[in-house]
Amino acid sequence: MSAVAVILRDLIGLAGAASITYGAWLLHPAAGFIVGGAFALLAAIAGAVANASADQTTGNEDAA
Repeated sequence: MSAVAVILRDLIGLAGAASITYGAWLLHPAAGFIVGGAFALLAAIAGAVANASADQTTGNEDAA
């Protein structure tokens, strides 16, 4: 996959998350913060899992 396609995919995902967060905020401002925080937490977990799996496939156990 080309770098442009990866960046475009990530931007579309970010726009979707921002739209959902904004929609929740329109219903109730506190809900927007809760949804935004949940998206941030899920992104952090997904990044950690991806990093751990990349370290495991390269045999780099000292990367933690």
